[in-house]
Amino acid sequence: MEKYSQNLTTKIFPITAGRMVCVLNEVDAREFGLFVGDRVELKYKKKSCVAVTDFTKDYVKENHIGLFKDVSELLGVKGKEQVNVSPTGRIKSVDFIRKKMLGEKLSYDEIKMIVKDIAEDRLSEIETTAFVSSVFMRGLDLDETTSMTKALIENGNRIKFNSKKPIVDKHSVGGVNGRATMVVVPIVAAAGLLIPKTSSRSITSAAGTADSMEVIARVDLSMSEVKTLTEKVGGVLSWGGAVDLAPADDKIIKIEHPLSLDPEGQVIASVLAKKASVGSKYVVIDLPVGKYVKIKDKEIALRMAKKFVQVGKEVGMEVEAVITDGEEPSGLAFGPALETKYALEVLEGKRFDNLAQKSCELSGVLFEMVGLAKTNKGYDMAVDILKSGRAYEKMKEIIKAQKGKIFSSEQIPMPKLKVNIISKEDGVVEEINTKELTKIARMAGCPANKYAGIMMNKIVGDKITKGEILYTIYAEQKNKLEVAEEYAKENNPYKLKKIILHTIRSKKE
Repeated sequence: MEKYSQNLTTKIFPITAGRMVCVLNEVDAREFGLFVGDRVELKYKKKSCVAVTDFTKDYVKENHIGLFKDVSELLGVKGKEQVNVSPTGRIKSVDFIRKKMLGEKLSYDEIKMIVKDIAEDRLSEIETTAFVSSVFMRGLDLDETTSMTKALIENGNRIKFNSKKPIVDKHSVGGVNGRATMVVVPIVAAAGLLIPKTSSRSITSAAGTADSMEVIARVDLSMSEVKTLTEKVGGVLSWGGAVDLAPADDKIIKIEHPLSLDPEGQVIASVLAKKASVGSKYVVIDLPVGKYVKIKDKEIALRMAKKFVQVGKEVGMEVEAVITDGEEPSGLAFGPALETKYALEVLEGKRFDNLAQKSCELSGVLFEMVGLAKTNKGYDMAVDILKSGRAYEKMKEIIKAQKGKIFSSEQIPMPKLKVNIISKEDGVVEEINTKELTKIARMAGCPANKYAGIMMNKIVGDKITKGEILYTIYAEQKNKLEVAEEYAKENNPYKLKKIILHTIRSKKE
C-alpha cells in the first residue's frame, strides 16, 4: 500500500549537488510509489522544499532519508531529525515544456511557472535541460522573450537605490578580449552617474570582468554592499554570482554551457533581467560582430539590437544597442592580470588605443541617453574625463571601496615564465584569430591562473619581418607554458599577406 506522508529520520551527506536531491531506501521508495527522479516535498519545522529522489539499498536504512548539503542547509537540518516526506506528483510546468518542444507558443503564465519551478528546484536537471533544448531548437519570439525577461525578474532579487541619480549599465555580448568595462565604469561614475556593474566570470574567454577585477580588489559583494558602495563612490565592479539576482537564469546558464547552447531569446532575457534587477534604467548593449566572436553576421546583430531595444522598453528600461567591430582584438592583452594591468594603463593615460576608444564610445552613448551630453558629444565628454585623469581617480576610489590594495598598473607584476612566439615569414598582418589566441591563453592557465595569458606585440596592419616577436605567452606553471607553446607553434593566430606578390626577372643572356 502506498504511503502519502511519513516522517523519516535524516542522514546528512556533506556533498553539494548543485540542486535539491534526497536519497531514499528502495523499500521506502516502493511503498511511496516513487520512481528515480520523482519529487517529494520535505517539511522540517516551518521550512519546506521540493527535492528530486534517488534510491539506494545500503547507504540509507529503511525509515531514513539522506539529504545532500543543499537540502539540509535550506531546511536547517543539522543532524538526526524527523522530516516529513510526501510525494508531490507531476507538476504543470512539465506539460508546458513539452508544449514548447512541440513548437507551440508559450503564454506569460506558462513561462512564469517554468521559471518559478526552475528557481525553486522543483524541476529535475533532465526537465530543465529539455526546456533549454526546446528554446534552442524552437526559439523564443518577441512576446516569449519579453515574458521570459519579466519572469526572471519576478523570481529574482532586486536592488532599490535611494539616490535620484540616473542608474546606468553596460553589457557586451562577448567574444572579444579587453576589459572595456573596467574603463567604462570609472568614466561613467566620474561623470556623476550610478553604475552598479555586476559581471560574470569567464566561461570560454581568457578572462571575465570579475576574474580581472579580482586581481586588484574584492568582487564577491553582497546585494547590500553593491547598493551601499554604488551610492558611496558611484559604481562597483562585482561578481554577479555572489549577488544571486536571477537564480533561475544562473541555473539555465549552467545547462547551456556544456551543451554550447546560446539561444538568442534567452541571451536577451538573461542580460536585461539582470540589468533590471540592479535597478538600471539606461543600458547600452555592445554587440561585437566579427569572424571570431559570438556574432559573426551583421544581420544577426541588427536583429538582436532591435529585440534588445523592444524588450527593454517592455520592462521599463531605455536600451541602446550598438554594433561594434569585433574583427580585431580589443587591446593587446589576454588573461585576468594582464588585461587588468592594460586597463589601468589606459586609465593612467599611458595608452589610448582601440580599447580606450571603444570605452569612450560606450560611455558617450550613456551620457547622451541620460541627457548629460548633447547628441554626438558624448564621446568627447568621455575622452575628456579619461584624459583629465578623473576616471583614474574614480577607479582608485572604487578599488579602495572594494577593499583593494593595488591602485596602479606598475603594482601588477609580469609573470617570470614566458615564451616569445616568433614570425616565420615576412609580411603584413592581415588578420588575427582572437579565438585561437584565447585558446592558447587558456592552455597557459587562464583564467584560474590569474597571471597567465598573452601580450600581443603586433596588430592588424603592422609590417613584420621574419624573426620578429608576434606575441608572448605567460604562465605560472612550466608544464602549462610548454603545452601552450607547442600548440601555438602548430596553430598560428596571425594571418600575414605578402608584401611582394610576384616577381618578374629579366632573362640572363
